[in-house]
Amino acid sequence: FILVFFDDILVYSKNLQQHKHHLNIALSILRQHQLKVKLSKCSFATASVEYLGHIISGDGVSTDPSKIAEIVNWSVPTSVKQLR
Repeated sequence: FILVFFDDILVYSKNLQQHKHHLNIALSILRQHQLKVKLSKCSFATASVEYLGHIISGDGVSTDPSKIAEIVNWSVPTSVKQLR
């Protein structure tokens, strides 16, 4: 229920009650090690989060649409010249 990548910590849970419990554990561990979090950089109890160019939600992991917009909107070549 916890994923750490450098200085980012993701806490994920199946429901809100479990999420509160998981957050308490994570924050308690940080407190034990005298580590602090910057509340302005935190998001709590959200249904999805953008992380490293991906959207993570209860449905799984998907690519952030803004990262692939150019590829999705790329026009299909209609001639050999455009293909080159």
